[in-house]
Amino acid sequence: MKKLKRIGILFLMLIASGTLYAQSLEDLLNSEAAKKVLGKVKEVTAFQAKDLEGTWQYRGAASRLKSEDLLQKAGGVALAEAMNTKLDAAYAKVGIVPGKLSYTFAKDSTFTSCIGKKTFKGTYTYDVATGILTLRYYALLPVEATLVRSSQGISLLFNADRLLKIVGLLSGVTKSSALSALGKIASQYDGMLLGFELNR
Repeated sequence: MKKLKRIGILFLMLIASGTLYAQSLEDLLNSEAAKKVLGKVKEVTAFQAKDLEGTWQYRGAASRLKSEDLLQKAGGVALAEAMNTKLDAAYAKVGIVPGKLSYTFAKDSTFTSCIGKKTFKGTYTYDVATGILTLRYYALLPVEATLVRSSQGISLLFNADRLLKIVGLLSGVTKSSALSALGKIASQYDGMLLGFELNR
């Protein structure tokens, strides 16, 4: 009986020390010093404007939920895959396929976008803090894209209406059944950003 009590007391002491360790670890992670270190790491690893320089090739459709809600994001993986499949098919109808679309970003804040034999030029700015890439084609109004680093390269993601303008501009198609189909697809996924997956 005494042995059983000793084991019980030892067990309670282990639990208490584990709880204290967990609390101290949590306190450490939530401390101002830890937040500063994590902030510095994030700042160093953030995608910089210089990382954008060079030529990026289209490799497929990209989409992402606008909401940061983790449950929505977790449930949105299958939704994004289905969306990308539909987008790929719609893009192909207007000539946006791997090997036919590229973006080249220069150090002087100019860019060139090529689709097939067509070339478009403009200027760009990239805001590291917000992840917003602003493209200005010729004298047209600026088009904002959310730039996201991916495992394969980067994703340029647009709101649905901006995506339709970009696709229309690049393809030279302003009215077509393919563009109309793309518009219908985009309208079904109002909570998503849609665009292109690019790699070097």
